[in-house]
Amino acid sequence: MDSPTTAYLKNELRKNLKARRQAANYNPELALDLNKHLAELCLMTEAKRITCYLPFGTEPDTELFIDWALENDIEVLLPVAKVDGGLDWVIYNGETADGIFGYAEAAGTPVEPQNVDLAIIPAMAVDQHGQRLGKGKGFYDRALLNFQPTPKVIAVVFDEELLESIPVESHDYPVDAVVTPSGMTAFSDLLK
Repeated sequence: MDSPTTAYLKNELRKNLKARRQAANYNPELALDLNKHLAELCLMTEAKRITCYLPFGTEPDTELFIDWALENDIEVLLPVAKVDGGLDWVIYNGETADGIFGYAEAAGTPVEPQNVDLAIIPAMAVDQHGQRLGKGKGFYDRALLNFQPTPKVIAVVFDEELLESIPVESHDYPVDAVVTPSGMTAFSDLLK
């Protein structure tokens, strides 16, 4: 059973991380570095179908990477948040519409998240054991359970958000690797 203390600690960590992100200035070099490392990961794993996310607010910028993926014939599925707390997945073709939270999401017909090679997802932090801290609504923790087969899951954070450890609850979905502007840290064998 999960402890109320763990939930409290996670929320406090989220608040601190959010404040740090909001205090930082946007640096386009970080997006270039993320693009490079995510592209290398796709090439290394020979990925042909991936998920990713359109960055919102202070999230690490993946737009250059998404452009690279499309230019290299990699199919990109983007999430569309649903009122019930789930995610639909749409094949990204450059079209967007405002989602339920008021920011841009992919527009199009939902598809099943099947045969995805890499699920690249946002995070607030990741620890040295592959545990991911999301924004607290559980959208990705639930959505990843619906993938067939289960893909390798890659979280994207800033360098200072790769932490020694984070509080974990039973529903938290671990990641196989984390990509930061300075590189990649793998927690499982990504080449299997």
